[in-house]
Amino acid sequence: MDYTLEELEEMKEILLIAIPKEISARDFYLNAAKKFKTQESVQLFLSLAEQEKGHEASLRKILAEIEDNIKKIKNK
Repeated sequence: MDYTLEELEEMKEILLIAIPKEISARDFYLNAAKKFKTQESVQLFLSLAEQEKGHEASLRKILAEIEDNIKKIKNK
């Protein structure tokens, strides 16, 4: 799908807000894991933290693609 420059820039802004939220959520779950003693509870929060790490990576990949598209449009 072709996006306008304005749409791409707005998407970029949203991702730049979302990425730190994923990092914060990961940190939250890592800290929560430290509060529990049972392996099951610790694993639950570590698993959630790992999912947030994956979300961050996905968003960074999308951000890079959007930035590439912005450059292409600006270089036309």
